[in-house]
Amino acid sequence: MNRQFLITAMLFLLVITGYNQFVALPRARAAQEAAEAQLKKTTEETSKDSASAALLVSSSASVIAKEAPKPKPEELFTLSLPQAEVTFSSKGAGIKTYLFKDVISDVDLTPYEGVGYFATMPQIDFTEFARTKNSITFTGDIVSGLVVSKTYRFNENGINNLSITFENRTNQTFTLGQWDYNFGPGLATVKSEMKDNERESKAVYLVQEEGKKKPTLETFTQKSKQPELPWIWAGVENRYFLAVLIPQGWKAGDFAADKPVIGKQDGMLWGLFGQDDLTGPQFTVSVPPAVLEAKSKLEYNSDFYFGPKDYQQFLELPYHLDRSIAFGFFGALGKIARNVLETFYGWTGNYGVAIIMMTVLLQAILFKFTLMQFKSAAQMKKIQPEIKRLQEKYKGDGQALNKATLELYQKHKVNPLAGCLPLLIQLPIFLALFNALRTSWALHGAKFVFWLTDLSSKDPYYILPVLMGAVMFFQQKGNIPAGTDPSQAAMFKYMPLIFTLLFMNFPSGLVLYWLTNSLLSYGIQTFVNRKLAKAN
Repeated sequence: MNRQFLITAMLFLLVITGYNQFVALPRARAAQEAAEAQLKKTTEETSKDSASAALLVSSSASVIAKEAPKPKPEELFTLSLPQAEVTFSSKGAGIKTYLFKDVISDVDLTPYEGVGYFATMPQIDFTEFARTKNSITFTGDIVSGLVVSKTYRFNENGINNLSITFENRTNQTFTLGQWDYNFGPGLATVKSEMKDNERESKAVYLVQEEGKKKPTLETFTQKSKQPELPWIWAGVENRYFLAVLIPQGWKAGDFAADKPVIGKQDGMLWGLFGQDDLTGPQFTVSVPPAVLEAKSKLEYNSDFYFGPKDYQQFLELPYHLDRSIAFGFFGALGKIARNVLETFYGWTGNYGVAIIMMTVLLQAILFKFTLMQFKSAAQMKKIQPEIKRLQEKYKGDGQALNKATLELYQKHKVNPLAGCLPLLIQLPIFLALFNALRTSWALHGAKFVFWLTDLSSKDPYYILPVLMGAVMFFQQKGNIPAGTDPSQAAMFKYMPLIFTLLFMNFPSGLVLYWLTNSLLSYGIQTFVNRKLAKAN
């Protein structure tokens, strides 16, 4: 029963993967290319119309249009911080380059061409006004007498501040037009995750739904409706990094999202069939029009986060940033596993050893069910010849076969469902661990032994997956009942190979868990088989 369950699960996985790769993805890319062509055409037309005016503001008497001066060359300003080298652009005072100082090597999180993260009013040329060791201020002229200043302040805990101030130095009233905070295009990640980054990158926002204890993370796309509830923060994320704006005391306008082409990446089979387009995401948060009285100021203060999705750090910070970490359907189990892992790491100082300890603990908790599974498998193997004889005897008479088989089970006190129960219990635990380990920033750059220097990435020499496959092979070899249909027996034999190929590119921390689990299971299975053989 347990083998049939595994076979069905694997075939389902292969079918879904094949459909996504050869049907769904090509269709989606074709539709996306058509949409991008239309968007490019619209953008070119809009840029022609907007070339004559840098920004529109209206006074109490008339509409004032500032003629766009001759464009100035872009200037870059770099602020060196403990966690990153941050470079800003004079065009909109956005973060043009965020060079994150990773434990393995520096990572450029914003390598794609664009106005930059948190850029506002890119048609204005900003200049540096002041700076400290952890802050920088820019100023720019909208029209004569109407000045905008923009200050970034970076804090040690990661909750940074962004202040934008409009100052009207004239004697007339202005109405500011709508402007935006920009995110994107694209948010890069560490080298080991770049292959899957396009799928993991998306625009997100956090809302507090009525009746729910914790806020809900929502994804925003071109086809999404505007949020109906007030949101806490919004921005762009991928598996390991997050960049979000957190307004303080002001109400934002609409969201807008797009997925422009930002580069090329290898297509199927490591690029043997050419390269595919690499897309966004691009995301903007608008600020509604506002009235600015004569000789007055208007201020927009926000907090923001730009950095790694460190679960332990997020738990100590406000704004529920931990909701950006995907623990999956069995999230509660995943969080428990993460907490246990951190506890063991605190004892050992090595995440690899902590994973092994957590696996041993889990096997101890499930030992009774695992024992039940292998006892059932051994008993089923023992009576398999009799089942084969019944199948031949009652060939064509399903009702009589079922009755005779049930009597055989009762005679030998065999419960075939006992082999499935432990699998049903272990499946959600495995899925929870899978999500907990693959999203764990703590494992990034975590060393185990010798060649394993990053438990969040694949084994560079594939030693762990091969060892895992070998253990599974011997485990399956001694567990195939005599008289099993040859085609079904072949499936059992190839199952370790399928799992080995499947786990090749999984995080080595996850493969370490599965290898340890397989070794412990094989040991229990050998113990049960020898005990039953001795009893017989």
